[in-house]
Amino acid sequence: MKKLVTLITAVLAAALLVTFAACDKKPVTVDENTVFLTATDSSFDFNDKTLLDYLEYLKQDGQIDFEISDGMVTSFNGKKQTTNSYWMLYTDDAEHANEAWGTLQHDGKTYGSATLGVGELPIKEGCNYIWSYQTF
Repeated sequence: MKKLVTLITAVLAAALLVTFAACDKKPVTVDENTVFLTATDSSFDFNDKTLLDYLEYLKQDGQIDFEISDGMVTSFNGKKQTTNSYWMLYTDDAEHANEAWGTLQHDGKTYGSATLGVGELPIKEGCNYIWSYQTF
């Protein structure tokens, strides 16, 4: 019985350590593996459009190059994701960002992880959308 109580206590202690360690996430920072887009373009109609619509518009205009698979961006400007590296999306659109899922900091501003995928995320004029290439 004493061994069982010790085992349960050890498992609970380990679970608490993992929980508290996960809460201490450090924000991602902008580097050379970051694509920073601000939704400003007078020739694009932002009404009822998604971020994917905007990306396709920028691609057709030759401003960016990207690939998408199963609703996820898998390549930006030739940099492809791998088994352990992915393009993660952050935004300052408060309605569609979640800081609990992770943050990115740039120029003193904090951006939250996007709550929707690129094909579902409504594009908002003036908002910033940032893809960061991260390895886990």
